[in-house]
Amino acid sequence: MLKGKVLIVEDQPNFRKGLIKMFEEGQLGWQVVGEAGNGQAALELLDQVKPDLVLTDIRMPIMDGIEFVGHLRRSYPDMLVVILTGYKNFEYAQAAVRHGALDLLIKPCTEQDVHQVMNKAYERFYEKIALLEKQHVQHKQQQDQELRAALLDLPYSMAISSSLDEILRGQELWLLQWIYEDTAIHHYGKHDMSLLQFAFSNIVEELVKEAAIHARLLLVEHNRFVLIAEAGMLNESLKAAIRDASLQYLKIRIEMISMGAAPTAKHLAGLYSRFKGLDYEAADPHAAGEGIGGYGTTLSSNQARVKELEVQLMSAILMGQEDSLQQLLDRLVKELSSKSPEEMKIGALSLSIALLGTIQKQFDPDENSLLPKIPSDMPEADWTPEEVTLWASEQVENFLLLFNNWQALKNDNLIEKAVKYIEEYYNEACRLTDVAAYVHLNASYFSVLFKKTVGESFTRFVTRTRMDKAALLLRNTDMKIFEIACAVGFDEPNYFTNVFKQQYQMTPKEYRNYRVPE
Repeated sequence: MLKGKVLIVEDQPNFRKGLIKMFEEGQLGWQVVGEAGNGQAALELLDQVKPDLVLTDIRMPIMDGIEFVGHLRRSYPDMLVVILTGYKNFEYAQAAVRHGALDLLIKPCTEQDVHQVMNKAYERFYEKIALLEKQHVQHKQQQDQELRAALLDLPYSMAISSSLDEILRGQELWLLQWIYEDTAIHHYGKHDMSLLQFAFSNIVEELVKEAAIHARLLLVEHNRFVLIAEAGMLNESLKAAIRDASLQYLKIRIEMISMGAAPTAKHLAGLYSRFKGLDYEAADPHAAGEGIGGYGTTLSSNQARVKELEVQLMSAILMGQEDSLQQLLDRLVKELSSKSPEEMKIGALSLSIALLGTIQKQFDPDENSLLPKIPSDMPEADWTPEEVTLWASEQVENFLLLFNNWQALKNDNLIEKAVKYIEEYYNEACRLTDVAAYVHLNASYFSVLFKKTVGESFTRFVTRTRMDKAALLLRNTDMKIFEIACAVGFDEPNYFTNVFKQQYQMTPKEYRNYRVPE
């Protein structure tokens, strides 16, 4: 799960430490990267820790929270801020709103209060991340178009020539060319080439990313791509992985040719022309098809669509409601039917790749192997719309199975946390609502989940835990019955005796005197 960075500014050390512990133990989506006891100290930390959110008290020495946030806004106008205050004062609330605070937390605040506000902050944080990602994709699309134009000796904006040179500096170029003999390409029509190009680009980009290499892949012509990668980083094992995956998943053989060190933008066309060969038109059965710029733009749009789908999926998961995720997936599959047969295949593949990407990021974030993010099979050229829809539905079904397994594991961890809480605080009130709030679940849902996981109701489990502790004290101590009752959370000794008798079929006194026959 993507975690945001939070800076806590609070002058009361104990309260500050309590908040930090809450963040460390809770599943709030935030990581504490710094703490300060006043606004002045916090200002000095901002540039160093670069938080996504500041949680700050109002009343502090040296520099209070309102003044601190005022200074903060000059350098970080869009930073998320949550205000802590012990004063239910409209003047403070007005000041907080004036400085763009996301929300207020009134001290003393419970863990549930903090959880609720931090959930809201995390949703806003993720919206910002999604927006930045979209802007990044759009900027990259524009750069790719300009680089493609430079490679093909087509007009491009000279105003950005220096930025293209910056992209190329310290890089090397590789020509990735499809080999047409004895491959599946002959079975695909002109319109299905977009599907192959999209799938191939995804394979290469994922393998390069997993190898921790900074690179970008450009579709230049129908069967030719140029990979711009860090010099000296494309080793034999990675090249073999790209070849093997292309053959395994797409039945496409490729040739990878080193074009050497990347030149400046104005020399790209000459270098590309030398390496692409003179017999290209004869070799490519689809060369007379779509115009030069069209397929590059289509590929970029397809890649952007995958990013957009991943954001939608992650947002649905963060909502914590299975129904919203199911509804989203049902809608995405249904929307495929309104597309042309060729668009359906690309749309289905885009959805599948987004599902695999979400699995990688959310369910198995530590997985780091040279495997492409692409399904083991993909829509074929002769598939009917019904077959494409069925295939997409199967991809969604597999995703939901993994999602449900992940949810079950997550829930098991929460119930395990609840059981540990009960075992530690069984001698206190230990109400269902308290424990549900501790693990950040709705009380009704927690009650059902607890019984399903543990095998008995919450009340029964708490009672049995208390009686087991009481039995242990009866066997091993000389404590009086009323003292034991108090020690395990009962204010009324007679009630304790009745509950104990229900479980052990004898009174506490009888249990203490009972000896197992030899």
